[in-house]
Amino acid sequence: MRLKALAACAALMAVAACGDEPATEYEAEILRSAYGVPHIIASDHGGLGFGLGFAAAQDNICEIAERTITVRGQRAAYLGPGPQNANIASDLFHRGAAGEAVVEAYLNGPAGDVDTPSAEARAFVAGMAAGVNRYLADTGIDAISDPRCRGADWVRALSESDIWLSALIAPFGNPIAAIANAAPPSEPDSVTEARLDPDLNDVTMGSNAYGLGREATRSGRGAVLGNPHYPWNGALRFYRSHLIIPGELNVAGAGLITSPFPGIGHTGHIAWSHTVSTARRFGYFELTLDREDPTRYLVDGEYRDMTRQDVTLDVMGDDGVSSQITRTLYSTEFGPLAVSDQMPWSDERAYAWAAPSEGLRVIDQYFAIWAARDVGELHEALGRYQATGFNTIAADSAGLAYHGDMGMVPHVTEDLIAECAVSQMARGAWASMRIAVLDASRPQCRWGSDGDSTRPGVFGPSSAPHIFRQDWVAQSNDSHWLSQPAAPMTGFSPIYGDETGARSLRTRLAIDMIEQRLAGSDGLGEPGFDLETLTAAMYSNRHHGGELVRDDLAALCRNEGGDDLQPVCDALEGWDLRVDRDSRGVLLFNLFIEAGGLKWIEAFDPADPVRTPHTLDVTDPAVLEALRTAAARLEALEIAPDARLGDVQAEMRGEERIEIHGANRGTGVFNMIVPEPPRAGEGSRRIIHGSSWIMAVEFTDEGPRSRGILTYSQSTNRASPHYGDQTRLYSDKGWDELYFEEEAARANAVSRVRIRQ
Repeated sequence: MRLKALAACAALMAVAACGDEPATEYEAEILRSAYGVPHIIASDHGGLGFGLGFAAAQDNICEIAERTITVRGQRAAYLGPGPQNANIASDLFHRGAAGEAVVEAYLNGPAGDVDTPSAEARAFVAGMAAGVNRYLADTGIDAISDPRCRGADWVRALSESDIWLSALIAPFGNPIAAIANAAPPSEPDSVTEARLDPDLNDVTMGSNAYGLGREATRSGRGAVLGNPHYPWNGALRFYRSHLIIPGELNVAGAGLITSPFPGIGHTGHIAWSHTVSTARRFGYFELTLDREDPTRYLVDGEYRDMTRQDVTLDVMGDDGVSSQITRTLYSTEFGPLAVSDQMPWSDERAYAWAAPSEGLRVIDQYFAIWAARDVGELHEALGRYQATGFNTIAADSAGLAYHGDMGMVPHVTEDLIAECAVSQMARGAWASMRIAVLDASRPQCRWGSDGDSTRPGVFGPSSAPHIFRQDWVAQSNDSHWLSQPAAPMTGFSPIYGDETGARSLRTRLAIDMIEQRLAGSDGLGEPGFDLETLTAAMYSNRHHGGELVRDDLAALCRNEGGDDLQPVCDALEGWDLRVDRDSRGVLLFNLFIEAGGLKWIEAFDPADPVRTPHTLDVTDPAVLEALRTAAARLEALEIAPDARLGDVQAEMRGEERIEIHGANRGTGVFNMIVPEPPRAGEGSRRIIHGSSWIMAVEFTDEGPRSRGILTYSQSTNRASPHYGDQTRLYSDKGWDELYFEEEAARANAVSRVRIRQ
């Protein structure tokens, strides 16, 4: 067995060949600094991937293994049908995507084509697979320290194809249940009870990012703050790493746990982060069906047959006995059939889901990003590959800031919508959600293209929102419009986002924090950002919703609330308007917002988008009623109105309770934390998502200075010392140095291992 052969060779740790094995193919040095962060040093991309795969497997082998059976379409075979048959739905989706054949086609494409991975990318990915397998060979599946997958039959050796397959099919944004459930009216049985609405953007994700240019920094160079808000568990966790090929490559940051290279990070020349974009990177085609056969649809006056794909799955039962099920998936030239409550498959209509594919471009895109010497070259790399489904916020060592939403977006214009969104449902989907539902029967109703589009049917990079600034750009998940309020970005297709609507309280706070820092009015000293003020701003934990209305709400409570609300009034008046661990009254106020209490006197004004709406309308009965609702909820939960935040919001690490600062979405908090619903008498014991990988970078005359923290820690293994160490650090508002220079990484290493194969 290959794993046993690798284990025998590994014991020798020699460059020489082992038996009939070839001479050393991969070699890497892994330095671990505090908090278990791996600094991988290798002489080539294959060795770099090898070290990264090995280190990632040491920390998160169970996550890697589970992601592998997910993209292989084998979850139900090993883990059973899952809640609401979710594993069956996942397997149908992934098997139906025919990913392995697509991967092979891309890998065997013409050399030099943007869709064909480079030799360096192939070596890097092959090295990662070899590194994971080396860990398994050294450790043995039965000796994995994480009990979650120790000895599990679903932990298998990885292939290069497995990693490419994971890159091809992203772990978010796919309408899995909608595709798995799609069946003609004569076949009403659903695979899963889960139903997805047409708005497939994952509302559990968000981000903040600052790109600061020379006019906003004390050094006169660039600076970046990255603060993605991602799930604290599962395939969308981040993993920290630092990759070095001496004299060629040096990049530090974090990437998703199943593709753990730095997707948000910095080099010696640029720093960048990503934020969730408002662009709709998918659409639907509305099919007119044959009344005699609902699996035939009209195109240009003729009916065409849908493609049927029978997928047979193994499903493990509760009794440990496996059985097989077969389901039929349906697709068209536009994409697979998908159903939802809003888009059912009837005798007359059905809907095909369409999304442009980035293929396997992502590795080469990040290689190009890491090689960029300024944000101009970063912009060129993003446009060359169009393989980033997010906003990119960046700054460079020369002091130029940048924002671009450069990924693939369906080429849908308002003229196309006027011509081709014909049904009431289609018009409503565009008006309310900017989702394009186009008439599939007419050839003129296809996505358009630009001369510089890198894939048919998408906007080219020159048509995508982007801006360069010497002062600053900021992004907190609203549209591109006010990334820099002094230079609004307008004239883009609405599919990218609105250009006249109200901004969120979080966006308004993000801008206000910058403006106060540049005025020197935030209590952090002289104007301008440096690393220290950037990190201090991140943890300032202001609550903009509270800043805007707390005083008026407290006065209303005191004057009209009656005796029963006086403890609530006391809590409001005593709140420090922060979301720190010691802040009291935060939960009360957040529940007030959740109950719909924010009613404004001054409405949103597009001419003053950062300051409006404002002023609480205390004459609206809904305001006091929302406060009473919040108070009643706390009473039912046996939580005092002035409860300390750290006492009601925590993350458990084993039996250890770690207090967590930050607050929920919609409240006007930069440091967003979304906990589980509070429990009676104790509050929340688990964080669902929120601040995850936080990174601050300042470029100076001596090079970059950088700090970061992974809020939920580096490892998912409860037996690891790095299961909760950064979570404690985050609780204390601490930071970890990134040790960007190789000399610094070596000087601060707490462990060192060299692996060869």
